[in-house]
Amino acid sequence: MKQLHADPRFNRPAPSIWKRISLLLVIVFLFWAAFQLKYQRSQPKIIHADRYSKEFKYRPAASPIITERLKDGVVRLRGAYPST
Repeated sequence: MKQLHADPRFNRPAPSIWKRISLLLVIVFLFWAAFQLKYQRSQPKIIHADRYSKEFKYRPAASPIITERLKDGVVRLRGAYPST
């Protein structure tokens, strides 16, 4: 056991204080970035979603539903109206 304490390969000096602080700051930044990305990936707000008109309530829509993602993250739904 005394040989391990005497050998300099096994008695490394502790890292400097600025390296420890920078490591902690990087870890805190990564946690902050992870939470920010988590909140950005939530479901987007839908601004319009009429699938059937009141007149043709029980008839399925003739056109497919087209989803469009706007620049601010809002999803606009188009189509799904009965054809005349």
